[in-house]
Amino acid sequence: MAKKEKDKNKEGEEPKKKKSKLLLFIIIGVVLILVAGGAAAYFLLFSQPSDKELAQQIKQEQKQQKPKEQGPKVGVFMPLDPFIVNLADPQAAHFLKATITLELVDNAAKKEADKLLPAIRNDIIILLSSQTMDDVITTEGKMRLRDQIITRLNHLLGPDKVKNVYFSQFIVQ
Repeated sequence: MAKKEKDKNKEGEEPKKKKSKLLLFIIIGVVLILVAGGAAAYFLLFSQPSDKELAQQIKQEQKQQKPKEQGPKVGVFMPLDPFIVNLADPQAAHFLKATITLELVDNAAKKEADKLLPAIRNDIIILLSSQTMDDVITTEGKMRLRDQIITRLNHLLGPDKVKNVYFSQFIVQ
């Protein structure tokens, strides 16, 4: 009988140990969830800036955006008469017809360009006629030609007077 009672006690203790281990894991899990939830709540609620800080940030961003909203200032446009030149191709006779519009920084630069219009046209004609068909047929060639025109005209008119050069017509034949 004593043996039976000991066996019953052992059987009774094993479920209690299993239950206490299970209860311990549940308690640890609940504690971890509460800690994680508390940490998440802290970071979400307390790490956000106050209303005053947000108002200051918005004011700073608006101050910084005002110059950006204005964008780059558009210069004064000066259309030139079309240029028709023979290209420098030794194998065949090709010609180029280009209509160019200059973008100048201001009206003073336009007045200066009007005074020097014969020199401007001369420099552009010399530059265009020195090109080959292979030079100007590609997009990269046209971009390079545009940059060369800007460089030459800025040398003639003064530094940074020509903002950009636009081809409104470009025919190679």
